[in-house]
Amino acid sequence: MKITGYNPFVKLDAHVRETSENDKNDKNKINTSSNEASKMDHVVLSPLARDILGAKKILASVPDVREDKVAEIKARIENGTYTVDGKKIAHKMLKESIIDSLV
Repeated sequence: MKITGYNPFVKLDAHVRETSENDKNDKNKINTSSNEASKMDHVVLSPLARDILGAKKILASVPDVREDKVAEIKARIENGTYTVDGKKIAHKMLKESIIDSLV
């Protein structure tokens, strides 16, 4: 299956890195006057950007492999009870192939 499109996390990661660097630089400028401090740029994330950042943090905490499913399938293979429906697999392969050719 081909995945296309633009990845919103690329720009979000760059933005987060840039703002964290700016925060570090801002903390180093302790001796600035209040007028200078009020003129500094401020970044406010939109609700959508905050949601994306939150979703990214949640996804990072989810494991890539579901160990319970893997153990279940391994046990079924060892017991000889694991069966594969060839027609379902062929159907899904053809469906993905058609979708990929349209995209």
